[in-house]
Amino acid sequence: MRTSLRTSTLVIAILGGVSCAAAQNTPGDMQEKLNLSQSKERQVTQGLSREQAQSAGGYQGQVGSKPPESLSAKPMPDDVADQVPETKRYLFIKLSDRIVLIDPDTNMVAEIVGAPATTGASPSDVNPAGSR
Repeated sequence: MRTSLRTSTLVIAILGGVSCAAAQNTPGDMQEKLNLSQSKERQVTQGLSREQAQSAGGYQGQVGSKPPESLSAKPMPDDVADQVPETKRYLFIKLSDRIVLIDPDTNMVAEIVGAPATTGASPSDVNPAGSR
């Protein structure tokens, strides 16, 4: 009886440790998007307007991906970080039509600012041809 109790306790301890380790690496913890408001995105865009855009060679960026090594990420300027404190620790890559914010710890895209909308209503959805 005593041996059975010890074995059960050991099995529970091992399984508990495995489940705790697995819980620490859940996909949701891998990369969290910044989710900047539109006004904060505008502030970032305006603050980086004088920065030189890099040629991306077709790279568009995707949250959670790593940018190509051909692009160089720069530290966020102090004036932009002062206006939008959430961006202070992030690096950025300015492309011709968007700004890619990079998490310096993972070197992964955390946010894309100024990208053309790819979801939502199109002008034809807002004013369908039949309702003119």
